[in-house]
Amino acid sequence: MDINVTDTIQTVDEDEWDRFAGCDPVERSHAWYRTVEESGMRKMHYVFLRENEKLRAAACCFLLREKMHRIGIPFLNVQSPLGVSPAFFSETPDHARILLERLEEIRKKEKGLGIMLFCLRKEELSAVEKQVRSFVRFPGRDNTYIDLNFTDFEDYLNSLNEDSWRSARMTLNRARRWKIRTVFTNEISKWKEVTYRLQKYTCEQHNDYRMHLTHQFYDSLEKNLKENAELLLCFKDDIPLAFGLSLNSSSIANYRYPGVDPEYRNYQAYFLLYYEAIKRAIEKRQKRIYFGPTTYEFKEKIGCKRAEIFGLAKMKNPVLNLVLKVYITFSASWGKKF
Repeated sequence: MDINVTDTIQTVDEDEWDRFAGCDPVERSHAWYRTVEESGMRKMHYVFLRENEKLRAAACCFLLREKMHRIGIPFLNVQSPLGVSPAFFSETPDHARILLERLEEIRKKEKGLGIMLFCLRKEELSAVEKQVRSFVRFPGRDNTYIDLNFTDFEDYLNSLNEDSWRSARMTLNRARRWKIRTVFTNEISKWKEVTYRLQKYTCEQHNDYRMHLTHQFYDSLEKNLKENAELLLCFKDDIPLAFGLSLNSSSIANYRYPGVDPEYRNYQAYFLLYYEAIKRAIEKRQKRIYFGPTTYEFKEKIGCKRAEIFGLAKMKNPVLNLVLKVYITFSASWGKKF
C-alpha cells in the first residue's frame, strides 16, 4: 500500500483522477482542482492511497473558517473547493481509517480545530457513516435543481403553476420592453473586472467574501476549463447589470456565484438570469440544472426541487466534540443549517 500526502492534484494523472472521482459535475474534475490551486483561493491538501499501483482511495481538503454562533471555527473541510460535491473517496473502513489518520496530521499542521466531511448527499452519507466513527452528523443547506424534461423553453414555462407562469412572463416581457440584453460567453478573462465587481456587491450584502472569485481565478478557469465554463451577463445598453457563472458537462449545468449591481436592481436582472440559464440548458439538451443553496422561495417558484446536503464533523478532542454535538443539536431545533 502506498500513501501520498501532497499539496497538488497534479501528482495524479488527469485521466486516472477523472475515471476515479468522476467529472460530472465538473467541480469533481482534475481541471477544476487545478483551477482552484492556480487561483490561490484555497490552499489545497490531498491524500492518495494506492494498492498495486492503482488509486483506491483519496481525500481532498482545505482549511476554512465555519461560522458557529458568529464565531469562526477553523475546520479542515473535505469537499470540492468552491463547490458542493464531496471529496472523501473510500470504499472500506480500512481505507477510511488511513485517510482520516493523514487528515488528522494535516489538521494539526494547519492548526484546525476539527475535520469536516461535507457536501454529502443522503445516499453518500449512509455509506461514509459506516466507515468513520466519532463524527457528528449535521444538516447543510439544501442544493436546488431542476430536471429538464422539456421539449423547449415554452414547454418549461407551461409546466409552471399559474402564478409562477405569470411571474415568469412578466419578467421576460419587462426584459424585452427595457431592452435588456443577455450574453453567453466563454471569454472568461475578458470580463473578469466586471464579474469581480458584480459579485463583490453580493459578498458585501451577505458580509461573506469566502467565495468571492479573484481575477486570477477567472484566468485559471479559462486556461483549464474554457470549454466547460460560461458566463451569463445581462446588460442595459452597455451597463452590466448582473452575471452568473455556469460549469457545464454534457448532461449537467451548475450555476454559481451570481452578482448584481444594486444601483440597477429595479431592472430585475437577477431573476432574468435564472430564466435565461434554464433556456440555455434546455437548448443544449442538458438533463439537469443546479442553482445552489439560498433564495429557496424564488427557486421553488421557478420549479426547483431541493437536494438534501449533510456533513460529518469531529473536533480535535472529546471536550470540543461534546460542545459540537450540543451546538448541532440546538441548531437543528432552531432550524439552522451550516
